[in-house]
Amino acid sequence: MTYKEYRDARQAEFDALPIFWAFGRQQFKKAMEERELKETDTDKIYSFGGGGFYLRSDAQIIRDYFSKPDPLRELMKDKEFAVSAFYYEMANHEYHINNWQGDWDVCSCFSEKELEYEDWKNYIHYLHEAGYDDKVVAYYTEAATQFLRDADEKGWY
Repeated sequence: MTYKEYRDARQAEFDALPIFWAFGRQQFKKAMEERELKETDTDKIYSFGGGGFYLRSDAQIIRDYFSKPDPLRELMKDKEFAVSAFYYEMANHEYHINNWQGDWDVCSCFSEKELEYEDWKNYIHYLHEAGYDDKVVAYYTEAATQFLRDADEKGWY
């Protein structure tokens, strides 16, 4: 499995959840009507946050999804997967021009807990803080070396 396949699969699982999104009163009213509810039937739903809602009757489905272990940490033990994963997120976060917090941005994608940004930290600190060993740190080093070489050769700056 590649990192892109992993991300696509995780996204498909999330998209399949019975969460509906509303970013204004009209959207909320329409979404509630689609579920044969009135706008005032807020006792029949939970807020997911960020404009997301789900029916109370679907709460177990949501709990089950979030209680499943994420296979990412196990996948990161594979060198090819980890290097491609770090490289992908470096490109996604414009690592080559994000001098001050590029490492934090990228490493945060692979941490189950929130990593605290500090000017003096680098990827070694962040990955250790996230619970990864020196082998994964070496994979990051390889990905960063390749990414910066590609950025230079391709003129991404």
